[in-house]
Order: sequence, then structure tokens, then C-alpha cells
Amino acid sequence: MRKFFYWLTSLAIAVLAAGASEQGDDAAEILWTPASQLNALPVPEPSRAVLLGIGIMAIAFTYRKAWINLKRKD
Repeated sequence: MRKFFYWLTSLAIAVLAAGASEQGDDAAEILWTPASQLNALPVPEPSRAVLLGIGIMAIAFTYRKAWINLKRKD
């Protein structure tokens, strides 16, 4: 059951991070700028979001393998 929750949590973090990266670099400024002063909204980059999600899952996989190997040595 612990393995299931680990992967579920890792996937949730990857999805949240990928979704947050799609807002662009100026997302915080857009929230506080009046609509009359905005010239253009940032363009989301789906490829960057996908790569971020894949990277987080790769780190989770590597961390889990390292943890299992460490526990086996003891």
C-alpha cells in the first residue's frame, strides 16, 4: 500500500508542477496588474510542462531505487 501512495503522490506533484509551469513567468505580475494595462498574456508552453512532469517522475523513480538499494544493504 505504501508503494501505491508513493507513486500516487509523485504523480500528483508532477501534475501540479506541470500545470503551474504553463502559466508563464509573469503569472504573478498579471494577477496584480489592472486589465486596462495588460498588453498581452503569456503563451503557455506545453512541451516545458510535459518535460517538467517527466523529470519529476524520473527523480521519484531514481529516489525510490536508491532507497530500496540502501535498505537492502542493511
